[in-house]
Amino acid sequence: MVKDGSFNIWLSFLKKRGPIYAVGIVAVLLTNIAQVATTRIFGFLVDFFSSNKLPSFFNFDPSLPLIEQRHIFVHLFWLLLGTRFLLTLGRFGWRITLARQTHHSSSFLREKIWESVAYFKLKDLDRGFTKGVLMNNSNSDVNSARFLFGFSLIALIDVVFLGVFTFWAMLTINVELSMVSLIVLFYLPIIIKKLTVVEIKKYEDAQEHLSQFDDLTSQSVSSIRLQRITQTGKYWVERLIKRADQYRNKRLSAVFTNLMFIPVMGAATFLSFLVLFVMGIGYTLNGTMSIGDFVAMQGLIVLLQDPLGELGFIISEWRKGFTSLDRLNKIYLNEKDSSLLNKGTALIKQDYILEVEHLGFNYDHGKEIIKDLSFSMNQGDRLGIKGPIGAGKSTLVKLLAGFEREHRGVIKFHGKSYDEYSHIDLRKGITLVPQKPFLFAGPIRQNVGMDYKLSDQEIWYFLELADLKSDVEGFKEGLDTELGEWGINLSGGQKQRLTLARALARKPEFLLLDDCLSAVDTVTEEKILKNLDRELSDSSLIWVAHRDSTLKYCNKILAL
Repeated sequence: MVKDGSFNIWLSFLKKRGPIYAVGIVAVLLTNIAQVATTRIFGFLVDFFSSNKLPSFFNFDPSLPLIEQRHIFVHLFWLLLGTRFLLTLGRFGWRITLARQTHHSSSFLREKIWESVAYFKLKDLDRGFTKGVLMNNSNSDVNSARFLFGFSLIALIDVVFLGVFTFWAMLTINVELSMVSLIVLFYLPIIIKKLTVVEIKKYEDAQEHLSQFDDLTSQSVSSIRLQRITQTGKYWVERLIKRADQYRNKRLSAVFTNLMFIPVMGAATFLSFLVLFVMGIGYTLNGTMSIGDFVAMQGLIVLLQDPLGELGFIISEWRKGFTSLDRLNKIYLNEKDSSLLNKGTALIKQDYILEVEHLGFNYDHGKEIIKDLSFSMNQGDRLGIKGPIGAGKSTLVKLLAGFEREHRGVIKFHGKSYDEYSHIDLRKGITLVPQKPFLFAGPIRQNVGMDYKLSDQEIWYFLELADLKSDVEGFKEGLDTELGEWGINLSGGQKQRLTLARALARKPEFLLLDDCLSAVDTVTEEKILKNLDRELSDSSLIWVAHRDSTLKYCNKILAL
């Protein structure tokens, strides 16, 4: 059953592009009328050449002189040519209107995913809407749902109106024969409904397995370094193959169910055609129906096979499309982080860049990680944070970056609470280099520049600051070297330095470095630290590190 939320999304898109859809529907109707008219005119032509009587509106009499008969034939010829032209025009019309909406809607649905996910709470991204789930939503679900806005809609209109026009044309020829031909199709809705219910259930199950497989793949890629250290790669490969096989079997089961529509629809159209042929011969021999009408009825029943043959697939695709749209709607309706939506006030620089008073924090009512912590930073300060594993260093960085808001005590940035700023202004004022680097599949230049338009000279400069310039120069493609997801084709140290170069490209005023040089050797680290100390003399920095040597350029040390 279609849920209100997904139906409203579908309907709002149609209303937004109402004129285009109106033109497209007219084009489909024009195509349907031309198809039926063409078949009917062929019947008239057969009657003309067999010297049978044409319909009264042609005013045709077989005893007319040959020249007048030719004149009527010319009329029939131009009528046939006109319907073929309208058929071509109609097909061109719906292709450039309705069919294109399939592609436009995929952009629309993906944009809505980003507009929603960008404001999710961190806990939702870590649990319910993991990267694997979102990858499946933005690819498989979008690709399924987008047809509702284009090709599936075309097929639905085609089935309804081509079926109606065709059956009406059959009724104008012989009512009894048309009704008998249709009776054999009455069993179809019951069988189609049962097949559709089974297929949708299998499709939903397959989609769920695909989300799990995508999520497992994401986990495997992100833990590749650990796999190399612990030699657990074979274990991960076995897990991935097993999960892939499970998805394949689920998907194949759904596909096989879908293929059952073919024999069901084929049997129905065959029986209908058989009844029409046998009875039609009798009507033709006893003179009740002309040869042209008999030929037209055969053509119309063949024409009727298209909408009847598509009916099962349309119902199936329609249900699958709305099932995917329901899954996407869960993303659109998921609770947003109010702090990300806050418009806030503009950031005005103060002497005290950071003030922390009686800060306390714990995760989900668990053990208190940070308790009654107070300190301050002036513009230009360099604060080093050290402590054993589990002391709360990374948690403190998240709090200072404004990613975690549910804390006790006060954190002020330039004299105001984070909640008083807009998320965009806050992100412009604070730059974080996380402990675990994240790189996108794409060239190195894009991973450094991101949404900033940087010249090659600028990119090389920031790579040099991160002591990565010589490494990239050694790559055959240089800045155009393609990286795999998570930068899988780089070493751990290279990934950390590339992430640092990206942060430096933002020319940060307040930079948080969460142990982001842990995979770099001490000689390279020393070069980078000197570069940062020299180039960021006017910036405020917080460095988290396990090695004391990393913090020697700090003028303040906070030991947890």
